[in-house]
Amino acid sequence: MQLLKLVATAIAFIAGVEAAANFFPVDAVGDIAAVRDDLGKGATHIYYQARNGSIVRLYTSTAFVQNGPQDRGSHTEVVPANEVMYGTPITAATLWTPAGDFNGNHVYYYSRDGILSEYINNIQAHGPSCTQCITNQRFGVVNGSVALYAFADNKTPGMLLRVGFESAGSPGTITEATFNNNTQKWSLSVLPN
Repeated sequence: MQLLKLVATAIAFIAGVEAAANFFPVDAVGDIAAVRDDLGKGATHIYYQARNGSIVRLYTSTAFVQNGPQDRGSHTEVVPANEVMYGTPITAATLWTPAGDFNGNHVYYYSRDGILSEYINNIQAHGPSCTQCITNQRFGVVNGSVALYAFADNKTPGMLLRVGFESAGSPGTITEATFNNNTQKWSLSVLPN
């Protein structure tokens, strides 16, 4: 019986070593956000902060389990380190057209100067120079906060994106920044009692 356990352990170890040789390295310093784009079977955009401080994107054309070709590129940098707070939380939301077609990802993070910031992948824009990004609203975040979430809201009339964070203006609770598709403007609301 003991010999059987040793053989099983050795086989598992060898299988693990072989599997490890085929993995794609990811060295994230915090959160990893992933969104599906449905252009392929399980196609996924993965965003995380790398050790150098930048936010990078990986793209897989299929689900991992399908073992299809993965277009990983070379850890495509989407936001440079000088625009990102080190250890920032990261979240993402996918937008769809009214016809149901993929219309880009919006990735949210905190900037070095404590501002809620955004990267929009379909226009490849980010930071202060992006006039369409939430960054230009200058919504301050609580220093050291890790609260951050986002999602597309296609069911509520007018709303398109909702981003939750701990606002410097209302610390100790959640503030939502809501993008109104009709007015093309952001507004803030604090979690009510």
